[in-house]
Amino acid sequence: MEQNNQSSQISFSLAFAQASDFWQANCKIMLLCSLGVFGFLLLGFELMGFELIGGWQSSFFLPWGVLFYLFWYGFFRFVFDRKPYLKSGRIFQSLIPATKIFTIAFLVGTFLLLIPYAPYVMNVPVEVKENYEAFQKRYMQDSDAYDVVLNLIFIFLAPQVILRPFMAWISSVIGRSWSVLTAWNKTENGYGSLLVLTLLADVFYLALGYLAQFGVPMFVVWFFSAPLLVFAALILSRIYAFYFLNLAD
Repeated sequence: MEQNNQSSQISFSLAFAQASDFWQANCKIMLLCSLGVFGFLLLGFELMGFELIGGWQSSFFLPWGVLFYLFWYGFFRFVFDRKPYLKSGRIFQSLIPATKIFTIAFLVGTFLLLIPYAPYVMNVPVEVKENYEAFQKRYMQDSDAYDVVLNLIFIFLAPQVILRPFMAWISSVIGRSWSVLTAWNKTENGYGSLLVLTLLADVFYLALGYLAQFGVPMFVVWFFSAPLLVFAALILSRIYAFYFLNLAD
């Protein structure tokens, strides 16, 4: 059944507590899932040499991506107790919202990347373009401040353009509506908890990145990243359950 009180909202602390309870109740399986994620990360980024940006160009990326997709598909069906965990019909249907989410994220990301170059295609005086080019070289190219600004923009946009639409993918996986618009409407009050999740994920990502810069082997970084990814997925599932399901569903 649908959640009756659409004006209510779930706090991040409650979603975190519910995810912790689920982990404890299914500790062995969650550890196996973490080991599986670690295996995928190790296989893709260490053995196959994928890059975080541009890794899709590798000839091995497609089969790796398909298997990783099926892993998360089965994971969410397990979390919501939908058997069989790999249902072929639903797998193909889940590609519909997945494609929409990817398209939205791609368009927004492309727009953000192109904004700094807008003056070059605008009808502005040559002097303005030259001054802007000097400004760009000094403050934007290879600038830590510029990277920080982009990171902050990502933090505030990710809940809107990725995580809220992602709820439509979860719905499709467990046999419910895959409408991105419906997911957007139902999570109207969920931005706060999703923002906290994005912020914490970003902090862990930066921390693990610094560990790698200080010489910590990448397989160690992936080892600690894997359970964090699984736990983040659990938090997302608890947020989804609050807005889309009641306790008896």
